Amino acid sequence: MKWSKRALLGGAMVAAGLSTHGAAALTLDCKNAAHVPVSMAVAYLDYDGKTWLVEGWYTLEAGSRATIELDSDNNIFYIFGEFKGGQQVSGGSGSLELPIYYRTFKYVQDVKGVVNPDAVVPFSRGYADNGRAVITLGPIKQ
Repeated sequence: MKWSKRALLGGAMVAAGLSTHGAAALTLDCKNAAHVPVSMAVAYLDYDGKTWLVEGWYTLEAGSRATIELDSDNNIFYIFGEFKGGQQVSGGSGSLELPIYYRTFKYVQDVKGVVNPDAVVPFSRGYADNGRAVITLGPIKQ
């Protein structure tokens, strides 16, 4: 499945299972276990090992699966998601407060000039194993 990049509103819990895979990129295998679409943004360390990037929106329809390939060889990433209807995937242990914009975006974290975000939200920390993470978004309460 290909990702559609557009904003939606929503929220819930992230359950991440890890699998071993030798990859040149950071690969997130995502499943939406909810009955509504979810849109998500991801923060990750670029290949240079110094630059944290934030990009979104990846939209996953209800009950579907998709893969995100990121230009990183780091096993740590952060994720924020919104389900249609208002519930969020956010926060938790090790979370990171970052700005979001409700339009397609990609920006360098902590660079002056990134102004007027639509919101600042807690991105949940995730870990990959050898460059691959399996993420289940939802289910959410109806």
